[in-house]
Amino acid sequence: MLPVPNLASSIVDVAGTSVSIRSLSRMEVLHIRTFEDREEEAEVFILSRSTGQTEDEAKAFLEGHDSDTAEVLLNAVFVLSGLREAAGSKA
Repeated sequence: MLPVPNLASSIVDVAGTSVSIRSLSRMEVLHIRTFEDREEEAEVFILSRSTGQTEDEAKAFLEGHDSDTAEVLLNAVFVLSGLREAAGSKA
């Protein structure tokens, strides 16, 4: 029997607001590859899955914030999902 999934979760401060996130599942990470050169769509997918928001809400977030603010949230998801090391971490 395979173990029951328990994806990591965390809270990240984004522009003064606490945002709950969860790591991406293995299947979600694999699905990201299908976006190839469609980075905007990939980011919408990542944010909607990791925050539990709709894709429209994720797109509105990206359209309403500057790149640095969006990067804070995206990087937190990547680190939590094991796709990137935290800033200041030693390899």
